[in-house]
Amino acid sequence: MFQRGRGQIKLGLVLLGLIVALVVSGLGLPQSQAQQVVNIYTTNDPPENEALFKELEAATGLKVNHVRMSSSELWARVQAEQPRVGADVQWGMPNAFARQAKKQGLLLSYKSPAWEGVPAEFKDPDGTWYGWSYWFNAITVNRDILAKKGLMAPKSWDDLLDPKWKGEVVMPNPGTSGTAYLAVSGLFQLMGEEKGWKYLEALDKNVAQYTKSGSAPAEMVARGEYAAAITWDQAVMSRVQKGFPIEFIIPTEGTPLDLDTIVIFKSAKNVEAAKKVVDFVGSERGMRAAAKLRSKVTRPGIPGLVTIEPKLMNYDFDWAGANQERIMKAWKDKFGK
Repeated sequence: MFQRGRGQIKLGLVLLGLIVALVVSGLGLPQSQAQQVVNIYTTNDPPENEALFKELEAATGLKVNHVRMSSSELWARVQAEQPRVGADVQWGMPNAFARQAKKQGLLLSYKSPAWEGVPAEFKDPDGTWYGWSYWFNAITVNRDILAKKGLMAPKSWDDLLDPKWKGEVVMPNPGTSGTAYLAVSGLFQLMGEEKGWKYLEALDKNVAQYTKSGSAPAEMVARGEYAAAITWDQAVMSRVQKGFPIEFIIPTEGTPLDLDTIVIFKSAKNVEAAKKVVDFVGSERGMRAAAKLRSKVTRPGIPGLVTIEPKLMNYDFDWAGANQERIMKAWKDKFGK
């Protein structure tokens, strides 16, 4: 009886040890003893998330939980949740929003060694945000329509105001499209706001249609519906590569860029895991993964999908973010159709 009882006790202890091990690994009580989890907000498109998260998990061993929304939707969510934001990281935040979040005290400062090779203009000196990719506005024209109508391709923003372009220009709606707001904000910074509104009034006379999507104007011009479009780089480049008779034009005055940013929220519950994400995104492996999906990445020597090297204007992200809501509303009031 004694021997049997001792065996039952030993078996019970073994089973108890197994249960404890399962609890620790399953519930993640100390993250050092279980797979680390990171909660990510993202504005990246679903196919981008699938590829990037797969690479992140392979490189770091992290398990990713994520919520994907548009940039404006996510910003509204962050504002509603603050100061305790429901994610550790946001991977894909327009730089204008990241700068506002820093001013609001929502971001954790982390000086990531993985970002040392990235130029200073693409990262916050305090380590609260890091810019990993960027895109820019571009003009495109349909060569066949230009030849048919005897039109010369525009070289500058001002060229689009010529009456010869009446009914031949299509662009996204600055009241709904981030692509269009980038162009409007850039024009205001180039010209000053007063002259910028006068420019938009003159341009409106030539615009045949405002679209909801930033890519739609490039598609319309590529298919011969209109002669010229204001759009963004990848929308043009992807159609050039498919053989459509369109040109890639960077205005002589320069063009604005939008920097996509990664941040760690100060309220993050999984800080060490969040730091691993930031390190990965800034690493050569992370940048090469992003370069397969994005127009440009910020680490030198790694080409993105767009091979054009644009003349970029000195874009003020702080001004753009602070004035976005006001300008978009004013545009709707003036030109909404």
